[in-house]
Amino acid sequence: MGGFSKAPTAGPTENSTRTGGGSVKHVHAGQSPISQIDTIRVWAMLGVFLHHLWNTVIQTPSDSLQWGLDIVFDAASDGVILFNIISGFLLALPYVGASRRPFPGSRNFFNRRLLRIIPPYYLALVLFSLANVLSFDVPLDSALETVAMHVFFVNSLSYSLMGTNFSHFWYIGMVVQFYLLFPLLLRLFRRVGSTKAVLLLTFFCWGGWLCLDRYLAGNPDSALGMAGYMIHFNLPGRLPEFAVGMWMASLWNPSASSLRARVFDRPFSLFCLGMALFVVLGTPFVKGMSLPLFHIYHVALCVIFFVILFLWPPVASVGRLGFVREFSVQSYALYIVHEPLFSYLGVMPGKVPHTVTTFLELAVGLLVLSYLAARILNRLSVVILQRFDGWRRCSPPTKSYDLEKPL
Repeated sequence: MGGFSKAPTAGPTENSTRTGGGSVKHVHAGQSPISQIDTIRVWAMLGVFLHHLWNTVIQTPSDSLQWGLDIVFDAASDGVILFNIISGFLLALPYVGASRRPFPGSRNFFNRRLLRIIPPYYLALVLFSLANVLSFDVPLDSALETVAMHVFFVNSLSYSLMGTNFSHFWYIGMVVQFYLLFPLLLRLFRRVGSTKAVLLLTFFCWGGWLCLDRYLAGNPDSALGMAGYMIHFNLPGRLPEFAVGMWMASLWNPSASSLRARVFDRPFSLFCLGMALFVVLGTPFVKGMSLPLFHIYHVALCVIFFVILFLWPPVASVGRLGFVREFSVQSYALYIVHEPLFSYLGVMPGKVPHTVTTFLELAVGLLVLSYLAARILNRLSVVILQRFDGWRRCSPPTKSYDLEKPL
């Protein structure tokens, strides 16, 4: 099938956040009263989009310009880390932030979360699976098996799906893992405090990954096989990224006199300093790092980048622009549609000229088409939800099922 890339990356998630008055405002992907979040989400989505397209058009750089751009667009895959920090921040904000709202219960939480991700995701699965059967002669039984794995969100555990035009859906499976674990994480944050919670999670998640990597290096024939690699696409390997966002949510104080004062205390400042030192000291050794250390290095980069963008006033101003908010709103659906759309239009490795000019031309055209397809997918999802009244019991009271507006 088409739509291959060097390495799958990730996409945006849906979140809840708190308004200044303390009430919870449930937000579809891309809408946040903290406007800098919209800017960061758009930046991350563009990075993922361009990363996938670059690795489709330019598989092997052939000159100095392409090699330079290859470094840039490979780094753009770190948009996934930014998405995870955003998700942890916005999901935890009502419960560990200044308002400290009571948790509504696991069942209520799961219903609200799944209502936001399932409709466009399942609709896309059906449409794209049918398109794969018709366009790429995928056997029907294979297509049905792939759909079943995605429907039950276990696709991120399968290495075989990483080479298809559904490869990017691993992120949705991983996000569901985080949703399922969130009530327990919230309890941990409230019981031991945010600083201890993040340190504990980081120690056990990354420490365990590093130990597994050392074991596999010495036992290459182990039955664990690709476990060290697959952790990169699942929890617990990704959990510290969400935890950092939750930590920032616990520090956020909208009534503080300055933005900087709203998110910084001494432990978090020291943590950021440690991340910065790791980046500085680790940069000369990046090429020789194993996957756990290489990933931790990129998380450190993204934490520093996220904090800088979050605190820089112009980023908040950009987030209030209408077209930025609109792109942010559509980012989840855009993430879903962009790679399959590449493949159906014939933008596949070996089938397009391997030039920077081709990449730039395709970037403009495919971004517009992906945006339009995302809007259509969202609108179809709204229509489907309106047809099934049973979904109303899984959502807060609302006059509309418009996925583009707060519920």
